[in-house]
Order: sequence, then structure tokens, then C-alpha cells
Amino acid sequence: MTKKNANKTQATSQPVEDFLAPLTERRAAEAQQLIAIMGKISKEPATMWGPSIIGFGTQTYKSESGREGDMPLLAFSPRKTALTIYFYEGFNPYGEELKLLGKHKTSLSCLYINKLDDVDLNVLEKMLKLSYKKSTSKARKHETVQDYIDAMPEQARPAFDQLRALVRQLLPDAKEVLSYGVIGYKVDEKRARVFISGWKDHLAIYPVPKDEALERELTPYRKGKGTLWFALDETLPIELITRTVLALTQ
Repeated sequence: MTKKNANKTQATSQPVEDFLAPLTERRAAEAQQLIAIMGKISKEPATMWGPSIIGFGTQTYKSESGREGDMPLLAFSPRKTALTIYFYEGFNPYGEELKLLGKHKTSLSCLYINKLDDVDLNVLEKMLKLSYKKSTSKARKHETVQDYIDAMPEQARPAFDQLRALVRQLLPDAKEVLSYGVIGYKVDEKRARVFISGWKDHLAIYPVPKDEALERELTPYRKGKGTLWFALDETLPIELITRTVLALTQ
């Protein structure tokens, strides 16, 4: 039986070799490199997911909107314009690695690489190992806001406490919830409007408000399309964060 709101991208029986056959010689060779790396990490065979994604292993997910289903533990797509590598957890855990990786672009959960020669494969493999470990971790998952706070890197806690206190002051009537693995704030019965998180080298706020008046000021803090990063070794821009949070809840 198909799950309600299930993911449309499902594992298929199409042979990976058949999918790779029409690719250019370079792209097919790059795909084989990634297959070797992901196969070594996951110890799983390469499988086609949908018409163009090569995945390894399976994990079950359920989003806040109710969409649920299966997806691979590691996956990539050797598209014509770029190699697209999926990091379902996003890129907040990889601040230092991205600095060392080489030429790339990111969106919310996709890493785009024009060609593998542009990046350090050792760094990429490290990121994939961390992503796989996160997906397969047997550790207790965060079930409450306090669980999330207790598991936060020690160096991030003081600044995160300051950020959290500010958001709670700005949104006194909002419900604080654990959502998408981070802390979210619901100002109504719909999904959370503001999300905050703490990591080993930065804090993050999601999403980026669509506000022309704020766009230029937020540019130095943008990471990808939908995230703002604030380095732990810099003072939090309280006034700017205040306007950002209020813009997200108007």
C-alpha cells in the first residue's frame, strides 16, 4: 500500500549501467568514482531511484507536513550541468569542510559540482562519511526541545542561549517545538515560521525572509538559498536578527 503523501522518487529495478551508458565519457567516469566512494562507505550496492538518482541503502523519513516514505542513505545524480550530491540533513554540520572542498555550489540539501577535478575528494569523502553516520546513527533521536539543547556542542551553547532568548522575547506567544531536527517557533496552527539551530562553528536561522529592505544587510550571512549563518567567533547582530525574525512572522 502506498503511504499517504509518499515520496514520488522510489527505488527502481533499472540497472545502473543502463542509466550510465548514454552519459558522456567524463560524466560516466565521475559517476563510477562516486559509486565507488559511496559503495565503500555504505557497503550497499548502487540502485536507481527514480529516473536519474543513484542511491545506496534505504532510510525512512516523515516530514512535518506529513509526507513520508523511503529515500537512500547516500545518493547523487550525474546531471549534464553538474554532479548533484544529496545531503538530506543540509549543510549546517559542514562549515569547515565546505571551506576546504573546492569549487562548488549548494542549495538547501544539494551539493553541486561541475566536475570532480574541481574538489578535494578526501574532503568530499569525509563529508559523505559524516552524512552516512548521521543517517544510520543508533543514538537516541532528539524528541524534545531540551534534548536538542542538551546535545548541542559546548562551544555553541552561550551564543545559542542568547539567540533563543531573543526569539522567545520577540515571539512571546509562539509555541516552541522540535521540527526538522532543530528548534522551530509556531505563531499559529500551521508549520513553524522561524527555525534556529546551533553547530560547532556557527548558529543558523531559517528561512531567509523575502524582504527587499533586508536583502543587502543579510547577504554576508546567507548560506545557500534558505539559511543564515552567524559565526561563533563574531558578535551576534542583534538588531538585524530582530528585524529578520519579525519579517518572517508578519
